[in-house]
Amino acid sequence: MQRFTSLILPAITAVLLTACSTSEEYEPPVYTCDCGTLVLDGDSLEVLGAEFVYLQQEDSLFSRRYFVTADAQTADESEEHGVSLILDVPNVQQGAVFYPADGAFTQIDETNFNVAFDTTQTFRITNGVASIMAAPLTGGEETVTLDFLIRREQNGELVGFERTLKGNFKLEIN
Repeated sequence: MQRFTSLILPAITAVLLTACSTSEEYEPPVYTCDCGTLVLDGDSLEVLGAEFVYLQQEDSLFSRRYFVTADAQTADESEEHGVSLILDVPNVQQGAVFYPADGAFTQIDETNFNVAFDTTQTFRITNGVASIMAAPLTGGEETVTLDFLIRREQNGELVGFERTLKGNFKLEIN
């Protein structure tokens, strides 16, 4: 029995020593796509990501729902501050879509954790155009240029003054 105990003790010590190793402090990954810029009220925002899904409708091959995120954090802000855009385009082959468009969902959210209250504000497009240079049917780069007037939406009502959202982004269509 003593021989068994003398073998277990070194094994437990070895397991504990290897389990207590230290590792580098976790750093979250930096997301950037180098795929465009949004300009909100004159402030240039780097686009961090641009993705899409096909809309489920008759022309689903030519329809898109774009999801775009941009970094709005300034040098004097310590917490996250970003802008996200969801934009439906019924048919990219039209070249331009004027908003607001019937049946086309749009939403802009500005999330700012540097403020004490109302950290997320939702906006709707009141007027504007999205110009699309569609990717070929075989796939490739697609470019979208925006020029919008937006207003804050609160409890389903538009409130406040109009703001401008302009810019462009590109993404790869496979």
